[in-house]
Order: sequence, then C-alpha cells, then structure tokens
Amino acid sequence: MLLTVLATSGLEDWMAANPQAPGLLVGTLGLLGLLVALAPRIASWHRGKGRPLLEPLQAEELMLGAGLLVLDLREESAYRAGHIRGALPVPFRDLATRFQQPDPLAKRALLLVDDTDALSHEAYALLAGRGFQWMYVLKGGMVAWRRSRRPIVK
Repeated sequence: MLLTVLATSGLEDWMAANPQAPGLLVGTLGLLGLLVALAPRIASWHRGKGRPLLEPLQAEELMLGAGLLVLDLREESAYRAGHIRGALPVPFRDLATRFQQPDPLAKRALLLVDDTDALSHEAYALLAGRGFQWMYVLKGGMVAWRRSRRPIVK
C-alpha cells in the first residue's frame, strides 16, 4: 500500500502529508536494535531471579579468599579449551550421579559455571532440591568471565 501511495503521489507529497514518519521509522529501528542487543542479558536476568549470582570479579575474590569449589558444567572439550583455575570438570549430564547429597563436612561453597549460565541455573535447581545450600551461579558464565578479562587456564 505504501509503495502505491509513493508511486502515485510521489515521495515529496507523502513526506509532506506524514512529517513524523521518518522519525518514527528511525525510533522503531533503534528500539528493535536495542532489544536484539539486550536479549541475552534479559534472558540471563530472568533465569537468575531469586538466586545468588556472582559477577566474575566477585567470584575471583571469593576463590582467593574463603574459597569456592568451582564446578565447570561444560563438556570436556570446552573445559580443555579454557577454564577457571582450579575448576572441577563435571559435565552437566554427570552432575546428577556425582552429586547425590551434600557433604556435611564441606566447608566451601559451590560456584556453578557453564558457557552462558543457562545450565548453571538448571544445576542450581537440581542441587537445591537435593539439599545443597551454599551455591552461586556465575552470572553470564564463561562468556562474562572472558569478557571481564579474568584468567583462564588451558
């Protein structure tokens, strides 16, 4: 319909009749671009509502201080390509069999890590259902860890 209007009356006539159209078009494209750019962060925020999350810098500080047991939930090949120093490789598919119940003598909290934090939230729900309490999710996963330029070991 717009093309027929433009073809019959010309672009100048249409612009004169609709002076707000270019601004609305630019604004709509800008909002669409913003939503596309923010979609991964919004998804991560939604998954993490009500759960203890750590930013990469906070996680590194806890690892140096009181100590965290970092569980890397990625596949073995991703773990070998680069991981957080001291991380224990526990692929998500093996988590249910390796962590049946909490150790009452354990003194360190668990930090759950995967690529984006999606699997970490699933692991959190699984382990919380089994009685584990001192757990954190690395917000944004290894993507955020690399983006914040934290050290990686191969």
